[in-house]
Amino acid sequence: MAASTTIARNEKSSLDSDDDYTSAMSHLTIGVQIQELSKRLQNTTEELHQQVRDKHGALLQQATHAGRFDAALNSLAEDVQRVRATGHRLKSQVDNQYQLVENQTQVLGRLHDVSHLLRSAGTLLTLTAKLKNTKDVLRQAELHFELGQLIEDKDLKDIEFIQEERAYVLSSRQKIRNLTQMQLVTGLQERNQTQVVNALKIFMNFNTLEKSLENLLATFIADMEQSLKECFAGTDISVLNKADAVRSPTHGGNSSTKAQASRGPGKAPQLTTTQNFRAKFWKSLHWLLYDELYESCTQIKLLKLSLEQINQFGYTSESSDQCIPQRFWQRVQQLLRKSFDECTQHVNQTLQEGLSKLLTSARGLEQRLNNEFQFDNELFAPLEVGYVSKCAANLKACLAGVDLPGNETVDNFIRVASTELSAALIDSQLSNAIANVFIACGKELCTKLEAQIKLSADSKQVVDLPNLQQQQNTQLANVLYYYKDSVRRMLSDLQMQFERTPSAARSNIARSLDQADLLIGTILQQIMESIITAISIIILSMHREPGLNTDRLPTTGPSMYMKELQEFVTRSWSHHIELFDDKEMTGKCGQELAKRCIELFIHNLCILRPLSMAGRQRLKHDCQHMEQALKPLCPNFAELGKPSRLLRAMSLLIVQSAQELVKQSVGADSLVPSYVVLLLMFGHAGAELQSPHTTANWSNERLIEWLDGHTAEREKLELISGALQRYRDNARRKNIQQYDEIYPMMVDYFEKALKAISV
Repeated sequence: MAASTTIARNEKSSLDSDDDYTSAMSHLTIGVQIQELSKRLQNTTEELHQQVRDKHGALLQQATHAGRFDAALNSLAEDVQRVRATGHRLKSQVDNQYQLVENQTQVLGRLHDVSHLLRSAGTLLTLTAKLKNTKDVLRQAELHFELGQLIEDKDLKDIEFIQEERAYVLSSRQKIRNLTQMQLVTGLQERNQTQVVNALKIFMNFNTLEKSLENLLATFIADMEQSLKECFAGTDISVLNKADAVRSPTHGGNSSTKAQASRGPGKAPQLTTTQNFRAKFWKSLHWLLYDELYESCTQIKLLKLSLEQINQFGYTSESSDQCIPQRFWQRVQQLLRKSFDECTQHVNQTLQEGLSKLLTSARGLEQRLNNEFQFDNELFAPLEVGYVSKCAANLKACLAGVDLPGNETVDNFIRVASTELSAALIDSQLSNAIANVFIACGKELCTKLEAQIKLSADSKQVVDLPNLQQQQNTQLANVLYYYKDSVRRMLSDLQMQFERTPSAARSNIARSLDQADLLIGTILQQIMESIITAISIIILSMHREPGLNTDRLPTTGPSMYMKELQEFVTRSWSHHIELFDDKEMTGKCGQELAKRCIELFIHNLCILRPLSMAGRQRLKHDCQHMEQALKPLCPNFAELGKPSRLLRAMSLLIVQSAQELVKQSVGADSLVPSYVVLLLMFGHAGAELQSPHTTANWSNERLIEWLDGHTAEREKLELISGALQRYRDNARRKNIQQYDEIYPMMVDYFEKALKAISV
């Protein structure tokens, strides 16, 4: 191997040198090239001879090894031939044994098949004999359950000696199925649960329970679909009752054919008026939902109880897709939805306009079934639009062409609204929709009245009898009140229906009356403002009341301003306010007006100075006369609460001395505000201790306005503090040795009041 490698290496180097030589010889002539080639060939031959001589031993060794290798190959070929011959011999032996076993296996298989057929045939003959000798249908069904696989066996069908028995079994099976179907139908109709349970057990033994239940449901739906078609065609209920009497779940198709016979092709339809059609339609549809569908639902409930008894929970569990009541009710609703969508235009219009009747029948059925079956709300949603539109048209017709609604218009509107709401209250969703329509139409009525309200200066005067504008406003307010009162009476009349149908309709309608209250309040408010302005002027005139600073003033009887106030309140209330029919609102206005009068009276009373003891006694009696003056506004004076108690307290405080006034309590629990007590104490002081408004160069009118505009106790105390500070500064500037005797008491009381509101 080493010699071969050396030779190869030499040959490679020789080839490399030849390449170089060839490239060099390419530039010589042909003769010279031949000579050079001859020389190189001679050199190569000599070199080969030399290498053979040098590697002679290695070449001989390689030749020896090659001979040995050929001998080994020949020996291996002989061994392979012997192994192949042995394999052929073994294969022949195995094939013979396998063929023998296979033949025996086929024989055993045929024997097993024959044995199985014989056993099956024997079993079939035995069970058939038992079947012939058994009269109990349930036991026969159990035998048929065992015979089921035998009858369907393809191999047994080819055996002649059992064909008669097979035919008998098949015939018996069909008879029992027919009998069981009749038994199931009869049991459901007669409410015989035992009979229904036995029929279901038989179907279980035949492995046809699911198919039988499906057929039963399909029959129920087919009967109902046929009844719907008859109803939509305007068939009289007497015809439907007769058709239903002869119809049964097993003969639904035949009864449908008979029912349609009277309207076959080529026969003219029975002519009828729209009114007659609708009367028949609703009577028939009510019978269909309330009676026929109730009968079907009752049978389905009995079927569910029977399935529970045989422990078929898949058909009774509410969470199961196979639950019989759920499957039945879903198909019923699908049928109704399809019928509503595909019915003719005039039937659809009848359904929309009479949706309340349809819902009455539907809700009646639900109650009759104890709400075990309930219709989906969206089932009737497509019909709701038309019904609401019809109701809206009826309500708007009451207001059409009326620019100034009166009580008669309100009566017509409420009459129609009561009818529509009463019909819609069978369903919460429908009642809410009709309530919204009523609210919108009521808003339109109020808007028409609002457009007629006068808000000019003439409509506000209270010094004379009501003018034409005020009379018109009063009439409008009374119409609004009549509308509001009529709506409340309507809601009261429908109270029981509202309670049976929980919805937001009643509360929404009641809230919509706020618009009427707002308009009545607008009319009253302008008059009340004028009355308050006049009362303020009258009360303010007490500052010009003569003799309040003298002791010769008689203390009996009211003051002049109080007489004027009594006369004005009585006259304005009777001429302008009592004409309004809304006594509840006028009562509230009267109370607010009385409170405002008391507030104005107290503010003017506490800043009145100087006063003699006789003047104070006169003012005390004026407080008592004020109660009488306010009687027309508020007959029960105690209902005013704190203002009434404050007025009575002022009748005592006005005659008390400064020493007694400072004993009044301060803080939130005090009946008399601290600033009122302090203002009263200014009336007991000398002229040097000026009132707050005098210090600020304000008139009495401006002070009253300021007190009305600043309700915070601290602001009023700060105003008084300014007057006290001004007095102290003046006293120091004038070098007065002793303050007014009232001043220290006022300062102490002021500090206590300020501390009380700071807590």
